[in-house]
Amino acid sequence: MATWLGTDALGLRNPPDPRLLLPAATAWITALGALSVPPRVAWSLAVVCGCVAAGVYVWTRTSGRVVALTVVAALVCAATVAAVTGAHVAREAGSAAARAAAREREAEFEATVREDPRARAGTPRPGRAEWVVGSRTTWVHVDGHRRASRARVVVLASDPRWRGLLPGQSFRARGVFLPAEDDPLTSALVLVRGPPERVTEPSGPQSLAGRVRAGLREAASALPQPERGLLPALVVGDVSLLREETAEDFRATGMTHLLTVSGANLAVLTGFVLGLARWLRAPRWCSVAGGALMIWLFVLVCRPEPSVVRAAFMGSLALLALATGRSHAALGALSVTVVGVLFVSPGLAGSFGFALSVLATAGILLLVPSWTRVWSRRMPHPLAEAVAVAVAAQVAVAPVLVLLSGEVAWVAVPANVLAAPVVASVTVAGFVLAVLSVLWPVGAAVAAQPPGWGVAWVAWVARTGARVPYGALPWRADVVGALFLACVLLVLVLARGWVLRVVAAVVVTVLLLFLAVRCVPGGWPPVGWTLVACDVGQGDAFVLSAGGGAAVVADTGEDPAVVDDCLDRLGVREVPLLVLSHDHADHVDGTPGVLRHRRVDAALAPAGFDGTATGRLLAEADVDLWEGERGRSFRVGPWLLRVLWPPPGHTGSVNDGSVVVRADGAAMSVLLTGDIEEEAQARLLTAPEADLLAVTVLTAPHHGAGTQDPDFLAATDPVVTVTSVGADNPYGHPSPYTWALLERLGRINLRTDRDGDVAVLGGTGSDPVRAVVRGPDPRR
Repeated sequence: MATWLGTDALGLRNPPDPRLLLPAATAWITALGALSVPPRVAWSLAVVCGCVAAGVYVWTRTSGRVVALTVVAALVCAATVAAVTGAHVAREAGSAAARAAAREREAEFEATVREDPRARAGTPRPGRAEWVVGSRTTWVHVDGHRRASRARVVVLASDPRWRGLLPGQSFRARGVFLPAEDDPLTSALVLVRGPPERVTEPSGPQSLAGRVRAGLREAASALPQPERGLLPALVVGDVSLLREETAEDFRATGMTHLLTVSGANLAVLTGFVLGLARWLRAPRWCSVAGGALMIWLFVLVCRPEPSVVRAAFMGSLALLALATGRSHAALGALSVTVVGVLFVSPGLAGSFGFALSVLATAGILLLVPSWTRVWSRRMPHPLAEAVAVAVAAQVAVAPVLVLLSGEVAWVAVPANVLAAPVVASVTVAGFVLAVLSVLWPVGAAVAAQPPGWGVAWVAWVARTGARVPYGALPWRADVVGALFLACVLLVLVLARGWVLRVVAAVVVTVLLLFLAVRCVPGGWPPVGWTLVACDVGQGDAFVLSAGGGAAVVADTGEDPAVVDDCLDRLGVREVPLLVLSHDHADHVDGTPGVLRHRRVDAALAPAGFDGTATGRLLAEADVDLWEGERGRSFRVGPWLLRVLWPPPGHTGSVNDGSVVVRADGAAMSVLLTGDIEEEAQARLLTAPEADLLAVTVLTAPHHGAGTQDPDFLAATDPVVTVTSVGADNPYGHPSPYTWALLERLGRINLRTDRDGDVAVLGGTGSDPVRAVVRGPDPRR
């Protein structure tokens, strides 16, 4: 068991001591409550809990009952956490940074970096803040004076020179302070345009940690993708080289914890150190010193993430017990860890990372020993232990995961069982490689190959698990859904004998009925669909069926996950041609979702698209990029696609530079218009291809904005119009004026904000063209 849990496993075989569970749970709930109320309320709660604790203690001190003492301890913990949380919130709310944020004005400030800068999610775009830097201010220039301010702020910066900062470095900058409305422990968000100024040198330990992380990235650069990005992520949590597609695979298979440097990584390393010391028959003080050094190095290099803080605190308690020769209960140590961490940093009570780490560890400590004993009768002991660890961790964290993903991933259990032994070896080898990369960079590049093989296996497990049909079951993603799932799992865990068999049979029956309903023919998509407009919110994504799981995709929306889900529902596995009308986020930022597990042969885009972030992404994926200009034509399956706009050498707005394509199939014709506006529409009316504007289906230009030429819309003479638009969007799309025009033109007029995914079925012979709608997604 030490192989799996390291210092977490010390004392695991001792009887679990539940007495500290109540103080830990009370402290956690109190911290969550105190974060959501004003400081004076939190302090009042602290006084009340303190007085009640004193009263209970005085009343029961002669009896010395364990239950009474446990209640007193819980009340004392609640009082302490409430007081500390109120103090933290009051300090942030009263800081100079918070006063500057309340006025939403620009101010000069000095701050110290708290955590490594990280890139913002999504496709990089000019002018957008690309770097997120958690910092703590030293002073802020407000009201004409430089005022001391030890406040937490989040810097949103665009200059690439922010990327190289390390924790502990001080800097000066000037930016616009904005309120951080969702986090009472953050005083402000600061928008900074320029680079950091007057940057100090990092401390020796932080400089060493930075070199280790950079050295590991350099050593991994000799590996192919996805191993190149995965190795630093698995070892030190550095995801800067990780592909979005790979991260999505890990999310779908419940393996995301491997990419965020969870406490499991530290547990594996401390387990290795303790096992090595035991094998060498080293004295106890050597084991303790080695474990302590490993904990310190790991926290330094991998940064104090919530799960790492949990593991480091708990590991330190285990080493203290080992050094003093005292008995040690792992469950009690976990409870003390929760209380101790919340005393110092109550903000972690609202951290999903901390919650997942604590719950997974608790599940393993409570369930694995008994499950391993029972399952070892039917399978080899190492396999029984591996399965028990994976199942116990998944059962414990499932209620929290549904709040994040809205689904229960059953495929997570086999995926983690297959990956865990390899992850353990990769963690140890990768940490050795990280140290070697500083001492001998050339040798590190060669030594990266063996752990690279293990990383390749983990990547294969995630990729294969993500492709399993219905590997995750949808679930209600709120507190009610989480509590109901917790109750179901609790019944399954506690039930015995015939009760267990009945409950298990009911659960299995419900799941089978659910899968049967999902797989029954006649659902979505409708048989014979020719064109589908995916409901991607405020954006465009159209799919033209090419048969046999292939399709032409025109634009991809803004969210990769949404367009990926739509293509999955349609059964699209191959994209012979991807049409990207123009480089706006709501048309191209979802491209990683199209590339996920699909072969994309070529892309059609405006001139100069190869210099954009999406163009570079396509080049990395070996997708041929063709320039879309008037006169070009392509044959893809049953479709003949002809580019009607823009002409060669076109200059103008990005919207009017959209690639306009007419697609002719066996049963209908479609005009894909991108975001063209009046100028481009008027010029299309006089272009040589004006006779090609009349089509069966018109995709409304620019989401139905008011910037339309009525003559152009009339020239298209559509049977069906489809407007791809987001519900309650801030632009007022579609314009009432444009919508009225479309309703006069088309016999069938649909829009994704009201109708969800829209499928158009081509007519045959005398049968007219038909449209079927899926209904809007309630989550949006």
